[in-house]
Amino acid sequence: MDWGEREDRYVEPGTKVRLDNHWDGADVPTPEYGIVVHCWKDGELGMYDCYIAFFGDDFPEGKPDEKPYILRYAAASLRPAA
Repeated sequence: MDWGEREDRYVEPGTKVRLDNHWDGADVPTPEYGIVVHCWKDGELGMYDCYIAFFGDDFPEGKPDEKPYILRYAAASLRPAA
């Protein structure tokens, strides 16, 4: 699945995604991996927003050791997880 370069789009719940962060100004991004819980067109922002259940630096095999944390991000900031 190719989403293009940071384009705004609806992301189906259940989709595995990656969020690339640049911690402390690092040149190399540190990815976080999660699953889309809900996605909607935000009328105030005029773009798609999503709740993501993040698992950290990798997806767990089977039952996760820790509960995922839910954060809200613009769909345009998400990339498909390979």
